[in-house]
Amino acid sequence: MAFDITTVASVEMAICELKDADDSPLMDEKGNALSVTVYGPGSKAYVKATTRRQSRNLERLRRKGKPNMTPEENVEDAADFLATCTVSFNGWDYPPAGKAEGFALFKAAYADSSLGFIRDQVAEFISDWANFTSGSVKS
Repeated sequence: MAFDITTVASVEMAICELKDADDSPLMDEKGNALSVTVYGPGSKAYVKATTRRQSRNLERLRRKGKPNMTPEENVEDAADFLATCTVSFNGWDYPPAGKAEGFALFKAAYADSSLGFIRDQVAEFISDWANFTSGSVKS
């Protein structure tokens, strides 16, 4: 019998354990690890986010005639992409977003330049298929 390739298929989501800007585990005041649950590259949410990103880039190219983005557009684009792929913030909230929930909450947090180190970690984590293998439940 041939090898069942689906046994190595990726899982839909994984947990990205966050690190502080100094690369130490990011913890709350009680010592609990903070994390983000995200959809991975093999999920429908990730495909949707990628398609939205590509559509925006094509529209920007049509509108402006150039593919380059301003730094603000880069942050907005990354925040939108990551928010679409985020399932939950685990152990933390983002009070500046007020009563926002879900996508709006996630996007506001990812767009905050002072938390850019979190945005960068999640972006790096989500782009690595190895984090979404069936043996990988968290980072």
